[in-house]
Amino acid sequence: MSDVNPSSKGDGGAGDDHSTLRTDAALFAGNRAWLRSGFDLLIEDSQQSRRMPLCYSYLTVGRDLSDRRCDITLEGKGICGRQAMLKLVKGQVFFTNLDVRVTCTVNGQESAFAQLRDGDVLEMGGARITLIQLKEAVAFLEGYSDPHRQHHWTLSPGSNRIGRAGKRANEVVLDDPTVSREHAVIESRDGVFVLKAEGGKESTWVNAEPIEGLKALHDEDLIQLGQQLLRFRTYQMGTRKARELAPREATILFSDIWNYTQMAEDRPLEQVISQLNEMYRGLGKVIMENKGTLMSYLGDAMMAFFDSDGPSDLLHPSRAVRAGLNMIRQIDQLNREWQVMGKPTLTIGIGIATGEVMVGDVGLTAHREFAAMGDTTNVAARIEKLTRDFQAHVLVSGATARHLGDEFELRDLGATEVRGRRSPVELYEVVGIRQEQL
Repeated sequence: MSDVNPSSKGDGGAGDDHSTLRTDAALFAGNRAWLRSGFDLLIEDSQQSRRMPLCYSYLTVGRDLSDRRCDITLEGKGICGRQAMLKLVKGQVFFTNLDVRVTCTVNGQESAFAQLRDGDVLEMGGARITLIQLKEAVAFLEGYSDPHRQHHWTLSPGSNRIGRAGKRANEVVLDDPTVSREHAVIESRDGVFVLKAEGGKESTWVNAEPIEGLKALHDEDLIQLGQQLLRFRTYQMGTRKARELAPREATILFSDIWNYTQMAEDRPLEQVISQLNEMYRGLGKVIMENKGTLMSYLGDAMMAFFDSDGPSDLLHPSRAVRAGLNMIRQIDQLNREWQVMGKPTLTIGIGIATGEVMVGDVGLTAHREFAAMGDTTNVAARIEKLTRDFQAHVLVSGATARHLGDEFELRDLGATEVRGRRSPVELYEVVGIRQEQL
């Protein structure tokens, strides 16, 4: 991912409750990136027993207080609001007691700081956390809507029943009246996970598509049960070698919806997701037709990467701009169809920048994500934000404009200050393709 913090987005930003498709864990955990550490935590206290992945570089542990929320909340005698921290450093897990008024033990021995290994038991105030090192395929659900935002449920081999609390003992319990007591089940056999709708047949979707029978799940699938959103995540431990970061000249494209909040307001969540998926299918196809790589979805925004096909191909700025203009045409066509169907229309802005980026896999341990990082990525994201100010649908940096030649009609907007950057950026509006180039 880029250095841009998507939670800083304005109207229609990725921090909205209706985020769909691709959502960064940083939205729910400050600036921390979600990671696959290779460890699970078995958490047991007086209220419940649950299992969750160690999914950030650090996790805070403590009591649930209104003014201070911990990643792992425990019920126990005298546990403080911010009691302890679990931290992942170079694939190793370390524990620190943050408040010595409560004694913590590791495997029965009093400890204020310790490295935890597979099977070690950390205890505080009668609550227990056991570290489990994973040795095979792992899958879990991640909560994306209140009251389960940031919650994680590790899926075990066999049946994983999902529903509201009731007579049936569910492995994944969702506190929401729109979820049935026997809503769905995820079956796991030989590393394959299949979702089956049960009592919630009328309100079960995967990636905005209604589920009537069985649905094989894939990494990053978005599951909606009633009004609850869950992300399905699965991976094999250590199956792929990381691609090392390397500098590369490339063009980065960011797009975002101007009127997302207005579109999503007072509409059923499944309708919002369905329309966004329809839009992203159309826009993603345009990006691929212009030899771009769709890097990520950030709620209602998307990021694409364009680079050279080979040593003689220096046309990635032109391909990115053509993609941007075609994306505007695609959204216009969709708007005409949506208008006939009585759906709200959407307006998007696109920012494009060219320059050197660091490209490769980033992340820790088993979690790696292909990313393009650097100032060029940040500039493209900031330029996209300016499309609203200039009421222009496609804006490009001066560096991109200088690679375009006479193919496009550009309007010089001058040097413009962008948030978070000391030097102003040369800005141009792409008016269209010159007639002789059509």
